Amino acid sequence: MSVTLLAALLLAQPQQQDPSVTTGSDRGSAVRLQVTGHLDLHYMYRSAAIDQLGGLLNGIPPAPADSQNFWAGRMSLRTDIEVKDFVTGVLELENRSFEQGMNKPFGAVPPDSPIQIKQGYIEVGEFLVSGLNVRIGVQNVVFRNRPQDEAFFMDLSESEGFFKGFNPAGNDIVNTVDREISQPVGIRFFYAPFEIVTLQAFWLVVGEHGGTSEDESLYGFVANSLLGEHWSAWLLFTFVTGPDQLDGVGTLGAGIDGYLLDDRSLEVFAEGYLQGGTLVERPDVRKRAYAVNLGARYLGFFDRKVWIEAALSHRSGDRRAGDDHDQAFQSYENVNRFLIMDSSEFGLDVDTNITCARITIGAGPFKVDGRPLKIQLDVGRFGAVAPVLSASRRWGVETDLGLTWNYNESFNLTSRLAWLADSEVMDRLTGERQAWIYVFGADLRF
Repeated sequence: MSVTLLAALLLAQPQQQDPSVTTGSDRGSAVRLQVTGHLDLHYMYRSAAIDQLGGLLNGIPPAPADSQNFWAGRMSLRTDIEVKDFVTGVLELENRSFEQGMNKPFGAVPPDSPIQIKQGYIEVGEFLVSGLNVRIGVQNVVFRNRPQDEAFFMDLSESEGFFKGFNPAGNDIVNTVDREISQPVGIRFFYAPFEIVTLQAFWLVVGEHGGTSEDESLYGFVANSLLGEHWSAWLLFTFVTGPDQLDGVGTLGAGIDGYLLDDRSLEVFAEGYLQGGTLVERPDVRKRAYAVNLGARYLGFFDRKVWIEAALSHRSGDRRAGDDHDQAFQSYENVNRFLIMDSSEFGLDVDTNITCARITIGAGPFKVDGRPLKIQLDVGRFGAVAPVLSASRRWGVETDLGLTWNYNESFNLTSRLAWLADSEVMDRLTGERQAWIYVFGADLRF
């Protein structure tokens, strides 16, 4: 059965009022079905220098470029199925808005936004022992240091291959990686021995390349725990093996998030990672890298209508290409706070050899036509540890202004403008010292 036909069958519903979805009468039929979805539609305009620089960062020879504008987005449909004995299943279909470093806009001739399987897995609860769940199949794995933040280290289905940023030839052309989306598949265990402690272990294939030694495989363990009423902490270890004689890289990470003051108006957070291992054998290339992300957020202004956050993030970079040590921090990150520097869909997706000191101010919600409007301003100064394409270490200052209008609980409208200024890297490589992106979006969840 084709994916397109499967999507049509999932969308089809019986023409009756109550219930809208029915389950079968056989002993093996589902006892519950739940259909949810997401329509994320957006228009984007970006200046030509971003495409020129993005090509150079991925080893594409410079070519004349023009500004771009198009409509794009994600459309997804998810079905949750529950059968007997704590067994459930999930099937989620979604198109891709970008792939292999290229945007996939709507309106292309021929159409270039095929439907893919985003997730498709079976989960068995209370498996063999109390508190143990096992999940098998295509599944995303996301870890965030705090609920409202993005994944600094791992969001598997929204990231490119782990080793894409490594360049064994040492010719200094890879400073970022292809904007890509993966389809991780494997097995994952969840265990809750105590009410405040959860443990996870997983083995997933992120990139299937044929032979076992050629696959990109991920092995990992994560422990989460509450530390009192207002604090939480976690510990992580992963090991990634890769294709093309890439041996393996281990990452040890830890994080903490907590609230201070009587009204919990001050939040502090920190996460850090150390990486080591062998990238290439004969001759050996040793990995020695690290990353940190820390900051604080204060929520107590104007009856919590205004908040401010300051943070510093750093991912180490390779100081000397082609020697026997590689210091570039590698990850499955999915950080998109800044449209130009961070975003994998709209911008450059610079995710290694980068330092960002930022400040964020948020205001709202304010009522517009009786509906809540929120405003957020992000300002970040970006720099590199090692020069980018031997040009410069100064990426510049990016300012992003975003508006979100919640029309109702399911639908919102967004508008975002990003401006990168005083960029010495961009100036030396493209002749332009500034660039900008504008995005307007409509988002429906059901």
